[in-house]
Amino acid sequence: MENISREDFIIWNNKTKSPVDQLDIVYHYTTLVELMNDKFVLSNDEEVRCVAELPLSWQRKINEAIERTK
Repeated sequence: MENISREDFIIWNNKTKSPVDQLDIVYHYTTLVELMNDKFVLSNDEEVRCVAELPLSWQRKINEAIERTK
């Protein structure tokens, strides 16, 4: 998928088993480093996940959402 990279991450809600943000919001790993350095805190149910490691169905949804914003 052209809009998915191993350098792209999302914030994932483990309780709802879905992204926290809108599907077209993807963070480059350098942005995550900056956020963490600025004391960004995840809630107990959240974690950072690599988009390329998500199930293919979620990758397709995210890819399509990003494509629509171009």
